[in-house]
Amino acid sequence: MTQGKTFPSKPFLQLPLFRDDGITEQYSVRESIKRSYARASIIARAYEFTLDDILHMSDKLWDLHADPVSSIDAATTTILTIHYNLALGTLAPLLSTRPDLAALTQKLLNFEIVGQFMLTEVEHGLDARQIETTATLLPDGSLDLNTPHPGAAKYMPPVTTISAMPTIGVVFARLIVEGKFYGIRPVLVSLTDGKGMCKGVSSRMVPPRSGSKPLDHSMTTFDHVRLPPGSVIGSLEESVDVRGDFLKSIWRISTGGLALSLGTVSFLSVGVYIAGKYSFRRMVSGPAKGSKMPIIGFRTQQLPILHGLAQIHVLQALSKVAIPLFRNQNLHMFVRHGISTIFKATALQHCQSTLLALEERCGAQGLFGYNQIVRGHADMRGVCIAEGDILTISIRLISELLQGKYRLPEPKYPDCLLYKHEQGLWKEARDRFSKLSGNHRSEEFNNAILPLCRPLVEFIGHRMAYEAAVDLGVNPPLVELYEAGAIKLDSSWYVENGLMSRAEQYDLESAAADKVLPDLERFLDDLEAAEYATAPILSEERWNGFVSGLPQFVGNSEPLGELWVASSKKDETCVIV
Repeated sequence: MTQGKTFPSKPFLQLPLFRDDGITEQYSVRESIKRSYARASIIARAYEFTLDDILHMSDKLWDLHADPVSSIDAATTTILTIHYNLALGTLAPLLSTRPDLAALTQKLLNFEIVGQFMLTEVEHGLDARQIETTATLLPDGSLDLNTPHPGAAKYMPPVTTISAMPTIGVVFARLIVEGKFYGIRPVLVSLTDGKGMCKGVSSRMVPPRSGSKPLDHSMTTFDHVRLPPGSVIGSLEESVDVRGDFLKSIWRISTGGLALSLGTVSFLSVGVYIAGKYSFRRMVSGPAKGSKMPIIGFRTQQLPILHGLAQIHVLQALSKVAIPLFRNQNLHMFVRHGISTIFKATALQHCQSTLLALEERCGAQGLFGYNQIVRGHADMRGVCIAEGDILTISIRLISELLQGKYRLPEPKYPDCLLYKHEQGLWKEARDRFSKLSGNHRSEEFNNAILPLCRPLVEFIGHRMAYEAAVDLGVNPPLVELYEAGAIKLDSSWYVENGLMSRAEQYDLESAAADKVLPDLERFLDDLEAAEYATAPILSEERWNGFVSGLPQFVGNSEPLGELWVASSKKDETCVIV
Protein backbone atom coordinates (compact mmCIF):
# COMPACT_ATOMS: atom_id res chain seq x y z
CA MET A 1 0.00 0.00 0.00
CA THR A 2 1.07 3.58 -0.57
CA GLN A 3 3.13 4.61 2.46
CA GLY A 4 1.80 7.61 4.32
CA LYS A 5 -1.50 7.60 2.44
CA THR A 6 -4.72 7.58 4.45
CA PHE A 7 -7.72 6.11 2.66
CA PRO A 8 -11.26 7.33 3.43
CA SER A 9 -12.16 3.87 4.75
CA LYS A 10 -9.67 4.06 7.62
CA PRO A 11 -11.91 5.87 10.17
CA PHE A 12 -14.51 3.11 9.85
CA LEU A 13 -12.24 0.16 10.57
CA GLN A 14 -13.10 0.07 14.26
CA LEU A 15 -16.84 0.00 13.63
CA PRO A 16 -18.43 -3.39 14.40
CA LEU A 17 -19.64 -3.54 10.79
CA PHE A 18 -16.05 -3.52 9.54
CA ARG A 19 -14.48 -5.82 12.10
CA ASP A 20 -14.17 -9.15 10.33
CA ASP A 21 -12.31 -11.39 12.76
CA GLY A 22 -13.32 -14.69 11.23
CA ILE A 23 -16.46 -15.17 13.28
CA THR A 24 -18.34 -13.33 10.54
CA GLU A 25 -17.68 -16.37 8.33
CA GLN A 26 -20.66 -17.87 10.12
CA TYR A 27 -23.12 -15.26 8.87
CA SER A 28 -25.68 -16.51 6.40
CA VAL A 29 -25.16 -15.65 2.74
CA ARG A 30 -27.97 -13.10 2.81
CA GLU A 31 -26.72 -11.47 6.00
CA SER A 32 -23.21 -11.25 4.58
CA ILE A 33 -24.53 -9.62 1.40
CA LYS A 34 -26.50 -7.09 3.45
CA ARG A 35 -23.36 -6.23 5.39
CA SER A 36 -21.44 -5.69 2.14
CA TYR A 37 -24.05 -3.24 0.84
CA ALA A 38 -24.06 -1.45 4.21
CA ARG A 39 -20.27 -1.13 4.05
CA ALA A 40 -20.45 0.05 0.44
CA SER A 41 -22.93 2.75 1.43
CA ILE A 42 -20.64 4.09 4.17
CA ILE A 43 -17.55 4.04 1.92
CA ALA A 44 -19.39 5.70 -0.98
CA ARG A 45 -20.45 8.61 1.20
CA ALA A 46 -16.93 8.98 2.58
CA TYR A 47 -15.48 9.46 -0.90
CA GLU A 48 -17.98 12.21 -1.81
CA PHE A 49 -17.63 11.72 -5.55
CA THR A 50 -18.47 14.52 -7.95
CA LEU A 51 -19.38 14.25 -11.60
CA ASP A 52 -15.90 15.49 -12.53
CA ASP A 53 -14.34 12.65 -10.53
CA ILE A 54 -16.23 10.15 -12.66
CA LEU A 55 -15.86 11.92 -16.00
CA HIS A 56 -12.15 12.65 -15.71
CA MET A 57 -11.12 9.61 -13.66
CA SER A 58 -9.71 11.68 -10.81
CA ASP A 59 -7.23 10.39 -8.25
CA LYS A 60 -10.19 9.82 -5.97
CA LEU A 61 -11.66 7.22 -8.34
CA TRP A 62 -8.38 5.32 -8.52
CA ASP A 63 -8.04 5.52 -4.73
CA LEU A 64 -11.41 3.83 -4.33
CA HIS A 65 -10.10 0.79 -6.19
CA ALA A 66 -6.76 0.81 -4.37
CA ASP A 67 -8.42 1.18 -0.95
CA PRO A 68 -7.22 -1.74 1.21
CA VAL A 69 -10.70 -2.09 2.71
CA SER A 70 -11.27 -4.45 -0.23
CA SER A 71 -9.05 -6.97 1.54
CA ILE A 72 -11.64 -7.05 4.32
CA ASP A 73 -14.63 -7.27 1.99
CA ALA A 74 -14.02 -7.44 -1.75
CA ALA A 75 -17.77 -7.56 -2.36
CA THR A 76 -18.00 -3.89 -1.35
CA THR A 77 -15.45 -2.97 -4.02
CA THR A 78 -17.38 -5.00 -6.59
CA ILE A 79 -20.56 -3.10 -5.75
CA LEU A 80 -18.82 0.28 -5.91
CA THR A 81 -16.80 -0.28 -9.08
CA ILE A 82 -19.88 -1.43 -11.00
CA HIS A 83 -21.79 1.53 -9.64
CA TYR A 84 -19.29 4.38 -10.09
CA ASN A 85 -16.97 3.32 -12.87
CA LEU A 86 -19.25 1.29 -15.13
CA ALA A 87 -22.84 2.45 -14.63
CA LEU A 88 -22.25 6.09 -13.72
CA GLY A 89 -19.18 6.29 -15.95
CA THR A 90 -21.31 5.29 -18.95
CA LEU A 91 -24.07 7.72 -18.05
CA ALA A 92 -22.03 10.77 -16.99
CA PRO A 93 -20.84 11.95 -20.45
CA LEU A 94 -24.47 12.50 -21.49
CA LEU A 95 -25.20 15.13 -18.86
CA SER A 96 -24.18 18.02 -21.09
CA THR A 97 -26.91 17.10 -23.61
CA ARG A 98 -29.38 15.34 -21.30
CA PRO A 99 -30.26 17.68 -18.40
CA ASP A 100 -33.23 15.42 -17.65
CA LEU A 101 -30.73 12.88 -16.26
CA ALA A 102 -29.29 15.31 -13.69
CA ALA A 103 -31.51 14.20 -10.80
CA LEU A 104 -30.79 10.51 -11.40
CA THR A 105 -27.08 11.21 -11.72
CA GLN A 106 -27.00 13.05 -8.40
CA LYS A 107 -28.76 10.18 -6.63
CA LEU A 108 -26.22 7.80 -8.11
CA LEU A 109 -23.34 10.02 -6.98
CA ASN A 110 -24.82 10.01 -3.48
CA PHE A 111 -25.31 6.23 -3.61
CA GLU A 112 -29.01 6.65 -2.90
CA ILE A 113 -29.67 4.40 -5.89
CA VAL A 114 -27.47 1.45 -6.86
CA GLY A 115 -26.30 1.35 -10.48
CA GLN A 116 -25.69 -1.88 -12.41
CA PHE A 117 -23.87 -2.45 -15.71
CA MET A 118 -25.47 -5.30 -17.63
CA LEU A 119 -23.59 -6.40 -20.74
CA THR A 120 -22.74 -10.10 -20.82
CA GLU A 121 -25.30 -12.87 -21.08
CA VAL A 122 -25.35 -16.53 -20.12
CA GLU A 123 -24.42 -17.53 -23.68
CA HIS A 124 -22.42 -14.42 -24.60
CA GLY A 125 -19.39 -13.50 -22.51
CA LEU A 126 -16.26 -13.01 -24.60
CA ASP A 127 -18.45 -12.52 -27.67
CA ALA A 128 -20.53 -9.80 -26.06
CA ARG A 129 -21.12 -8.14 -29.43
CA GLN A 130 -23.45 -11.05 -30.16
CA ILE A 131 -25.81 -10.37 -27.23
CA GLU A 132 -29.45 -11.14 -27.95
CA THR A 133 -31.41 -8.91 -25.55
CA THR A 134 -33.48 -6.55 -27.69
CA ALA A 135 -34.69 -2.98 -27.23
CA THR A 136 -37.34 -2.33 -29.87
CA LEU A 137 -38.28 1.28 -30.61
CA LEU A 138 -42.05 1.75 -30.61
CA PRO A 139 -44.00 4.39 -32.58
CA ASP A 140 -44.54 6.59 -29.51
CA GLY A 141 -40.79 6.72 -28.77
CA SER A 142 -40.91 4.20 -25.95
CA LEU A 143 -38.95 0.94 -26.00
CA ASP A 144 -39.78 -2.71 -25.53
CA LEU A 145 -36.94 -4.46 -23.68
CA ASN A 146 -37.04 -8.22 -24.00
CA THR A 147 -34.98 -11.33 -23.26
CA PRO A 148 -35.72 -13.73 -26.14
CA HIS A 149 -34.66 -16.94 -24.36
CA PRO A 150 -32.93 -18.05 -21.11
CA GLY A 151 -29.49 -18.07 -22.75
CA ALA A 152 -29.84 -14.30 -23.26
CA ALA A 153 -30.29 -13.63 -19.53
CA LYS A 154 -27.89 -10.98 -18.24
CA TYR A 155 -25.25 -12.82 -16.25
CA MET A 156 -23.39 -11.76 -13.09
CA PRO A 157 -24.57 -8.21 -12.20
CA PRO A 158 -26.09 -8.38 -8.69
CA VAL A 159 -29.81 -7.70 -9.14
CA THR A 160 -31.96 -8.76 -6.17
CA THR A 161 -33.84 -7.01 -3.38
CA ILE A 162 -31.36 -8.09 -0.67
CA SER A 163 -29.70 -4.66 -0.58
CA ALA A 164 -33.07 -3.01 0.17
CA MET A 165 -31.95 -0.16 -2.10
CA PRO A 166 -33.52 1.03 -5.37
CA THR A 167 -31.53 -0.21 -8.35
CA ILE A 168 -31.23 0.93 -11.95
CA GLY A 169 -29.40 -0.83 -14.75
CA VAL A 170 -27.38 0.28 -17.73
CA VAL A 171 -28.53 -2.62 -19.89
CA PHE A 172 -26.93 -3.36 -23.26
CA ALA A 173 -29.33 -4.50 -25.96
CA ARG A 174 -29.75 -4.74 -29.70
CA LEU A 175 -31.58 -1.61 -30.84
CA ILE A 176 -34.31 -2.58 -33.29
CA VAL A 177 -36.03 0.14 -35.33
CA GLU A 178 -38.79 -0.86 -37.74
CA GLY A 179 -37.49 -4.41 -37.75
CA LYS A 180 -33.90 -3.41 -38.53
CA PHE A 181 -30.83 -3.83 -36.31
CA TYR A 182 -29.35 -0.37 -35.60
CA GLY A 183 -26.46 -1.49 -33.40
CA ILE A 184 -25.96 -2.21 -29.70
CA ARG A 185 -27.00 0.47 -27.25
CA PRO A 186 -27.03 0.85 -23.47
CA VAL A 187 -30.49 1.64 -22.12
CA LEU A 188 -31.61 2.80 -18.68
CA VAL A 189 -33.87 0.36 -16.84
CA SER A 190 -35.47 0.44 -13.39
CA LEU A 191 -34.68 -2.92 -11.80
CA THR A 192 -35.90 -2.72 -8.18
CA ASP A 193 -37.57 -0.13 -5.99
CA GLY A 194 -35.75 -1.31 -2.87
CA LYS A 195 -38.59 -3.59 -1.84
CA GLY A 196 -39.47 -5.61 -4.91
CA MET A 197 -38.48 -6.22 -8.49
CA CYS A 198 -39.92 -3.85 -11.08
CA LYS A 199 -42.59 -5.14 -13.44
CA GLY A 200 -41.29 -7.45 -16.11
CA VAL A 201 -37.87 -7.81 -14.46
CA SER A 202 -36.95 -11.20 -13.02
CA SER A 203 -33.71 -12.47 -11.53
CA ARG A 204 -32.34 -15.70 -10.13
CA MET A 205 -29.50 -15.37 -7.64
CA VAL A 206 -26.66 -17.77 -8.42
CA PRO A 207 -24.82 -19.59 -5.60
CA PRO A 208 -21.86 -17.73 -4.04
CA ARG A 209 -18.45 -17.90 -5.68
CA SER A 210 -16.25 -20.44 -3.93
CA GLY A 211 -13.94 -18.83 -1.40
CA SER A 212 -15.00 -15.21 -1.95
CA LYS A 213 -17.24 -12.90 0.00
CA PRO A 214 -20.75 -13.64 -1.26
CA LEU A 215 -22.65 -11.17 -3.42
CA ASP A 216 -26.05 -11.45 -5.05
CA HIS A 217 -24.74 -12.21 -8.54
CA SER A 218 -27.72 -13.00 -10.72
CA MET A 219 -29.19 -14.07 -14.02
CA THR A 220 -31.66 -11.33 -14.99
CA THR A 221 -34.33 -11.41 -17.68
CA PHE A 222 -36.77 -8.86 -19.11
CA ASP A 223 -40.27 -9.77 -20.24
CA HIS A 224 -41.28 -7.05 -22.70
CA VAL A 225 -40.49 -4.27 -20.22
CA ARG A 226 -41.86 -0.94 -21.47
CA LEU A 227 -39.22 1.81 -21.17
CA PRO A 228 -40.08 5.51 -21.49
CA PRO A 229 -38.71 7.73 -24.30
CA GLY A 230 -35.18 8.86 -23.54
CA SER A 231 -34.13 5.51 -22.09
CA VAL A 232 -31.49 4.94 -24.76
CA ILE A 233 -28.05 6.19 -23.69
CA GLY A 234 -26.75 7.60 -26.94
CA SER A 235 -28.04 7.97 -30.47
CA LEU A 236 -31.15 6.43 -32.00
CA GLU A 237 -29.54 6.67 -35.43
CA GLU A 238 -28.35 3.55 -37.20
CA SER A 239 -24.70 2.71 -36.50
CA VAL A 240 -22.40 3.08 -39.48
CA ASP A 241 -19.58 1.33 -37.60
CA VAL A 242 -21.30 -1.21 -35.35
CA ARG A 243 -18.05 -2.56 -33.84
CA GLY A 244 -16.55 0.89 -33.28
CA ASP A 245 -19.70 2.27 -31.67
CA PHE A 246 -19.93 -0.80 -29.45
CA LEU A 247 -16.34 -0.46 -28.26
CA LYS A 248 -16.88 3.23 -27.49
CA SER A 249 -20.00 2.44 -25.47
CA ILE A 250 -18.13 -0.05 -23.25
CA TRP A 251 -14.88 1.92 -22.89
CA ARG A 252 -15.25 2.12 -19.10
CA ILE A 253 -14.56 -1.62 -18.97
CA SER A 254 -10.95 -0.88 -19.85
CA THR A 255 -10.86 1.72 -17.07
CA GLY A 256 -12.15 -0.93 -14.70
CA GLY A 257 -9.55 -3.42 -15.84
CA LEU A 258 -6.79 -1.11 -14.68
CA ALA A 259 -8.66 0.22 -11.65
CA LEU A 260 -9.64 -3.16 -10.20
CA SER A 261 -6.11 -4.44 -10.69
CA LEU A 262 -4.85 -1.75 -8.30
CA GLY A 263 -6.36 -3.89 -5.57
CA THR A 264 -3.57 -6.42 -6.09
CA VAL A 265 -1.22 -4.16 -4.14
CA SER A 266 -3.59 -4.09 -1.17
CA PHE A 267 -4.20 -7.84 -1.24
CA LEU A 268 -0.49 -8.54 -1.57
CA SER A 269 0.29 -6.10 1.24
CA VAL A 270 -2.17 -7.70 3.63
CA GLY A 271 -1.15 -11.22 2.58
CA VAL A 272 2.58 -10.55 2.91
CA TYR A 273 2.04 -8.81 6.26
CA ILE A 274 0.03 -11.71 7.69
CA ALA A 275 2.36 -14.43 6.40
CA GLY A 276 5.42 -12.45 7.47
CA LYS A 277 4.26 -11.70 11.01
CA TYR A 278 3.00 -15.27 11.45
CA SER A 279 6.36 -16.62 10.26
CA PHE A 280 8.16 -14.66 12.99
CA ARG A 281 5.93 -16.00 15.78
CA ARG A 282 5.40 -19.60 14.62
CA MET A 283 8.07 -21.71 16.33
CA VAL A 284 9.43 -25.15 15.44
CA SER A 285 12.29 -27.27 16.71
CA GLY A 286 15.67 -25.62 16.19
CA PRO A 287 19.01 -27.13 15.18
CA ALA A 288 20.18 -27.54 18.79
CA LYS A 289 18.55 -30.12 21.04
CA GLY A 290 15.60 -28.60 22.86
CA SER A 291 15.87 -25.28 21.01
CA LYS A 292 13.14 -23.43 19.12
CA MET A 293 13.33 -21.28 16.01
CA PRO A 294 10.78 -19.23 14.04
CA ILE A 295 9.87 -20.63 10.64
CA ILE A 296 11.04 -17.37 9.04
CA GLY A 297 14.53 -18.81 9.50
CA PHE A 298 13.97 -21.16 6.58
CA ARG A 299 14.87 -19.87 3.11
CA THR A 300 11.76 -21.53 1.69
CA GLN A 301 9.66 -19.42 4.06
CA GLN A 302 11.58 -16.24 3.35
CA LEU A 303 11.47 -16.21 -0.44
CA PRO A 304 7.69 -15.96 -1.06
CA ILE A 305 7.46 -13.16 1.51
CA LEU A 306 10.48 -11.29 0.15
CA HIS A 307 9.34 -11.63 -3.45
CA GLY A 308 5.89 -10.43 -2.41
CA LEU A 309 7.46 -7.33 -0.84
CA ALA A 310 9.39 -6.61 -4.02
CA GLN A 311 6.27 -7.03 -6.15
CA ILE A 312 4.30 -4.64 -3.94
CA HIS A 313 6.84 -1.84 -4.30
CA VAL A 314 7.40 -2.38 -8.01
CA LEU A 315 3.69 -2.63 -8.84
CA GLN A 316 3.08 0.60 -6.93
CA ALA A 317 5.68 2.26 -9.14
CA LEU A 318 4.13 0.77 -12.28
CA SER A 319 0.69 2.06 -11.27
CA LYS A 320 2.11 5.59 -10.98
CA VAL A 321 3.25 5.31 -14.60
CA ALA A 322 0.26 3.40 -15.99
CA ILE A 323 -2.51 5.64 -14.65
CA PRO A 324 -1.23 8.91 -16.22
CA LEU A 325 -0.66 7.08 -19.51
CA PHE A 326 -4.19 5.69 -19.42
CA ARG A 327 -5.66 9.11 -18.65
CA ASN A 328 -3.69 10.77 -21.46
CA GLN A 329 -6.31 11.81 -24.01
CA ASN A 330 -3.59 12.42 -26.61
CA LEU A 331 -2.82 8.71 -26.78
CA HIS A 332 -4.84 6.50 -29.12
CA MET A 333 -7.67 4.73 -27.31
CA PHE A 334 -6.18 1.33 -28.20
CA VAL A 335 -2.80 2.30 -26.71
CA ARG A 336 -4.54 3.26 -23.48
CA HIS A 337 -6.39 -0.06 -23.53
CA GLY A 338 -3.02 -1.74 -24.02
CA ILE A 339 -1.59 -0.08 -20.91
CA SER A 340 -4.60 -1.31 -18.93
CA THR A 341 -4.13 -4.83 -20.27
CA ILE A 342 -0.42 -4.91 -19.45
CA PHE A 343 -0.90 -3.68 -15.89
CA LYS A 344 -3.75 -6.09 -15.26
CA ALA A 345 -1.93 -9.13 -16.64
CA THR A 346 1.27 -8.35 -14.74
CA ALA A 347 -0.33 -7.43 -11.42
CA LEU A 348 -2.66 -10.43 -11.38
CA GLN A 349 0.12 -12.82 -12.36
CA HIS A 350 2.17 -11.70 -9.35
CA CYS A 351 -0.77 -11.49 -6.98
CA GLN A 352 -2.22 -14.91 -7.77
CA SER A 353 1.06 -16.82 -7.63
CA THR A 354 2.34 -15.05 -4.52
CA LEU A 355 -0.87 -15.36 -2.50
CA LEU A 356 -0.99 -19.06 -3.35
CA ALA A 357 2.59 -19.49 -2.14
CA LEU A 358 1.87 -17.51 1.04
CA GLU A 359 -1.21 -19.53 1.93
CA GLU A 360 0.80 -22.75 1.54
CA ARG A 361 3.58 -21.38 3.75
CA CYS A 362 1.01 -20.79 6.49
CA GLY A 363 0.25 -24.51 6.53
CA ALA A 364 -3.21 -25.60 7.63
CA GLN A 365 -3.94 -22.05 8.80
CA GLY A 366 -3.56 -20.82 5.23
CA LEU A 367 -6.52 -22.91 4.10
CA PHE A 368 -9.10 -20.93 6.06
CA GLY A 369 -10.78 -17.74 4.93
CA TYR A 370 -10.64 -16.20 8.39
CA ASN A 371 -6.90 -15.76 7.89
CA GLN A 372 -7.60 -13.69 4.75
CA ILE A 373 -4.92 -14.98 2.37
CA VAL A 374 -6.85 -17.79 0.70
CA ARG A 375 -9.93 -15.59 0.48
CA GLY A 376 -7.85 -12.85 -1.10
CA HIS A 377 -6.61 -15.34 -3.66
CA ALA A 378 -10.22 -16.26 -4.50
CA ASP A 379 -11.27 -12.61 -4.69
CA MET A 380 -8.43 -11.80 -7.08
CA ARG A 381 -9.34 -14.81 -9.21
CA GLY A 382 -12.56 -12.97 -9.94
CA VAL A 383 -10.62 -9.86 -10.98
CA CYS A 384 -8.79 -11.98 -13.58
CA ILE A 385 -12.14 -12.37 -15.35
CA ALA A 386 -13.89 -9.10 -14.48
CA GLU A 387 -13.64 -6.13 -16.85
CA GLY A 388 -11.95 -8.23 -19.52
CA ASP A 389 -10.64 -11.78 -19.19
CA ILE A 390 -6.82 -11.51 -19.09
CA LEU A 391 -6.22 -14.14 -21.74
CA THR A 392 -8.70 -12.60 -24.16
CA ILE A 393 -7.50 -9.01 -23.83
CA SER A 394 -3.90 -10.22 -24.10
CA ILE A 395 -4.70 -11.99 -27.38
CA ARG A 396 -6.33 -8.84 -28.68
CA LEU A 397 -3.35 -6.65 -27.71
CA ILE A 398 -0.63 -8.86 -29.18
CA SER A 399 -2.65 -9.54 -32.33
CA GLU A 400 -3.08 -5.83 -32.98
CA LEU A 401 0.57 -5.05 -32.24
CA LEU A 402 1.74 -7.79 -34.60
CA GLN A 403 -0.47 -6.31 -37.31
CA GLY A 404 1.09 -2.90 -36.73
CA LYS A 405 -2.15 -1.14 -35.80
CA TYR A 406 -0.38 0.95 -33.13
CA ARG A 407 2.74 1.00 -30.96
CA LEU A 408 3.27 1.00 -27.22
CA PRO A 409 5.61 3.48 -25.47
CA GLU A 410 9.25 2.70 -26.24
CA PRO A 411 11.41 0.81 -23.70
CA LYS A 412 13.93 2.90 -21.75
CA TYR A 413 16.75 0.57 -20.73
CA PRO A 414 17.97 -1.62 -23.61
CA ASP A 415 20.70 -3.18 -21.46
CA CYS A 416 18.17 -4.52 -18.97
CA LEU A 417 17.87 -8.32 -18.95
CA LEU A 418 14.09 -8.09 -18.88
CA TYR A 419 14.17 -5.93 -22.01
CA LYS A 420 16.36 -8.48 -23.81
CA HIS A 421 13.96 -11.22 -22.78
CA GLU A 422 10.95 -9.28 -24.04
CA GLN A 423 12.66 -8.56 -27.36
CA GLY A 424 13.57 -12.21 -27.76
CA LEU A 425 9.95 -13.23 -27.35
CA TRP A 426 8.82 -10.50 -29.76
CA LYS A 427 11.24 -11.88 -32.35
CA GLU A 428 9.81 -15.35 -31.84
CA ALA A 429 6.25 -14.06 -32.24
CA ARG A 430 7.09 -11.99 -35.33
CA ASP A 431 8.95 -14.89 -36.94
CA ARG A 432 5.95 -17.13 -36.44
CA PHE A 433 3.58 -14.44 -37.66
CA SER A 434 5.60 -13.83 -40.83
CA LYS A 435 5.32 -17.48 -41.82
CA LEU A 436 1.52 -17.57 -41.63
CA SER A 437 -0.47 -17.62 -44.83
CA GLY A 438 -3.82 -16.85 -43.20
CA ASN A 439 -5.11 -13.82 -41.28
CA HIS A 440 -5.38 -13.33 -37.52
CA ARG A 441 -8.53 -15.43 -37.40
CA SER A 442 -7.01 -18.41 -39.19
CA GLU A 443 -6.30 -21.82 -37.68
CA GLU A 444 -2.57 -21.17 -38.20
CA PHE A 445 -2.74 -17.99 -36.12
CA ASN A 446 -4.80 -19.81 -33.51
CA ASN A 447 -2.19 -22.54 -33.11
CA ALA A 448 1.01 -20.52 -33.54
CA ILE A 449 0.32 -17.13 -31.94
CA LEU A 450 -2.46 -17.39 -29.36
CA PRO A 451 -0.42 -19.44 -26.83
CA LEU A 452 2.30 -16.75 -26.90
CA CYS A 453 0.02 -13.79 -26.19
CA ARG A 454 -0.55 -13.82 -22.44
CA PRO A 455 3.07 -14.67 -21.52
CA LEU A 456 4.32 -11.94 -23.86
CA VAL A 457 2.00 -9.34 -22.29
CA GLU A 458 3.19 -10.38 -18.83
CA PHE A 459 6.84 -10.10 -19.85
CA ILE A 460 6.22 -6.64 -21.34
CA GLY A 461 4.76 -5.79 -17.95
CA HIS A 462 7.82 -7.08 -16.09
CA ARG A 463 10.05 -4.81 -18.14
CA MET A 464 7.76 -1.80 -17.69
CA ALA A 465 7.48 -2.46 -13.95
CA TYR A 466 11.26 -2.66 -13.61
CA GLU A 467 11.67 0.61 -15.52
CA ALA A 468 9.06 2.35 -13.36
CA ALA A 469 10.74 1.13 -10.18
CA VAL A 470 14.15 2.39 -11.31
CA ASP A 471 12.76 5.75 -12.44
CA LEU A 472 10.81 6.31 -9.22
CA GLY A 473 13.64 5.32 -6.91
CA VAL A 474 12.31 2.11 -5.41
CA ASN A 475 14.73 0.56 -2.91
CA PRO A 476 17.46 -1.00 -5.16
CA PRO A 477 17.63 -4.39 -3.38
CA LEU A 478 13.87 -4.75 -3.87
CA VAL A 479 14.26 -3.91 -7.56
CA GLU A 480 17.07 -6.47 -7.86
CA LEU A 481 14.89 -9.09 -6.17
CA TYR A 482 11.99 -8.27 -8.47
CA GLU A 483 14.25 -8.69 -11.50
CA ALA A 484 15.50 -12.03 -10.19
CA GLY A 485 11.93 -13.22 -9.65
CA ALA A 486 10.90 -12.17 -13.15
CA ILE A 487 13.87 -14.01 -14.65
CA LYS A 488 12.86 -17.20 -12.82
CA LEU A 489 9.48 -17.10 -14.56
CA ASP A 490 11.18 -18.02 -17.85
CA SER A 491 14.46 -19.42 -16.59
CA SER A 492 15.14 -21.63 -19.60
CA TRP A 493 15.08 -18.71 -22.05
CA TYR A 494 18.04 -17.05 -20.34
CA VAL A 495 19.97 -20.34 -20.34
CA GLU A 496 19.01 -21.09 -23.95
CA ASN A 497 20.21 -17.67 -25.11
CA GLY A 498 23.45 -17.75 -23.14
CA LEU A 499 22.61 -14.84 -20.83
CA MET A 500 22.53 -16.61 -17.46
CA SER A 501 23.03 -20.15 -16.25
CA ARG A 502 20.65 -21.63 -13.70
CA ALA A 503 23.35 -21.29 -11.06
CA GLU A 504 23.81 -17.61 -11.88
CA GLN A 505 20.06 -17.06 -11.65
CA TYR A 506 20.02 -18.72 -8.23
CA ASP A 507 22.95 -16.58 -7.06
CA LEU A 508 21.24 -13.39 -8.29
CA GLU A 509 18.09 -14.19 -6.33
CA SER A 510 20.00 -15.27 -3.23
CA ALA A 511 22.16 -12.13 -3.18
CA ALA A 512 19.13 -9.86 -3.54
CA ALA A 513 17.23 -11.75 -0.83
CA ASP A 514 20.20 -11.42 1.54
CA LYS A 515 20.11 -7.64 1.10
CA VAL A 516 16.39 -7.37 1.91
CA LEU A 517 16.11 -9.94 4.70
CA PRO A 518 17.76 -7.95 7.55
CA ASP A 519 15.14 -5.22 7.16
CA LEU A 520 12.18 -7.56 6.69
CA GLU A 521 10.32 -6.60 9.89
CA ARG A 522 10.67 -2.91 9.08
CA PHE A 523 9.44 -3.52 5.54
CA LEU A 524 6.41 -5.38 6.93
CA ASP A 525 5.55 -2.54 9.29
CA ASP A 526 6.00 0.02 6.52
CA LEU A 527 3.30 -1.71 4.47
CA GLU A 528 0.76 -0.06 6.81
CA ALA A 529 -1.42 -3.14 6.47
CA ALA A 530 -1.87 -3.81 10.19
CA GLU A 531 -5.25 -2.09 10.50
CA TYR A 532 -6.64 -4.04 7.54
CA ALA A 533 -5.22 -7.40 8.64
CA THR A 534 -7.86 -9.17 10.72
CA ALA A 535 -6.35 -12.67 10.68
CA PRO A 536 -6.43 -14.39 14.10
CA ILE A 537 -2.99 -15.96 13.52
CA LEU A 538 -1.28 -12.57 13.77
CA SER A 539 -0.89 -12.84 17.56
CA GLU A 540 -1.57 -15.19 20.45
CA GLU A 541 -4.05 -12.71 21.89
CA ARG A 542 -6.04 -12.58 18.66
CA TRP A 543 -5.95 -16.34 18.31
CA ASN A 544 -7.23 -16.90 21.85
CA GLY A 545 -10.02 -14.38 21.30
CA PHE A 546 -10.95 -16.05 18.04
CA VAL A 547 -11.05 -19.53 19.59
CA SER A 548 -13.16 -18.36 22.53
CA GLY A 549 -15.82 -17.13 20.13
CA LEU A 550 -16.15 -20.38 18.20
CA PRO A 551 -19.02 -22.82 18.80
CA GLN A 552 -17.98 -25.33 21.44
CA PHE A 553 -19.12 -28.94 21.65
CA VAL A 554 -18.71 -30.29 25.19
CA GLY A 555 -18.69 -33.99 25.98
CA ASN A 556 -21.37 -35.30 28.36
CA SER A 557 -22.49 -38.54 26.72
CA GLU A 558 -21.55 -42.08 27.70
CA PRO A 559 -19.01 -43.93 25.54
CA LEU A 560 -20.47 -46.09 22.78
CA GLY A 561 -19.29 -49.26 24.43
CA GLU A 562 -16.61 -51.80 23.66
CA LEU A 563 -16.17 -51.58 19.92
CA TRP A 564 -12.75 -53.24 20.16
CA VAL A 565 -11.36 -55.92 22.43
CA ALA A 566 -7.65 -56.39 23.09
CA SER A 567 -6.48 -59.73 24.46
CA SER A 568 -4.31 -59.79 27.58
CA LYS A 569 -2.29 -62.70 26.19
CA LYS A 570 0.97 -61.66 24.56
CA ASP A 571 0.70 -64.18 21.72
CA GLU A 572 -2.78 -63.14 20.58
CA THR A 573 -3.55 -60.34 18.14
CA CYS A 574 -6.03 -57.53 18.68
CA VAL A 575 -9.49 -58.39 17.39
CA ILE A 576 -11.67 -55.64 15.91
CA VAL A 577 -15.38 -56.36 16.45
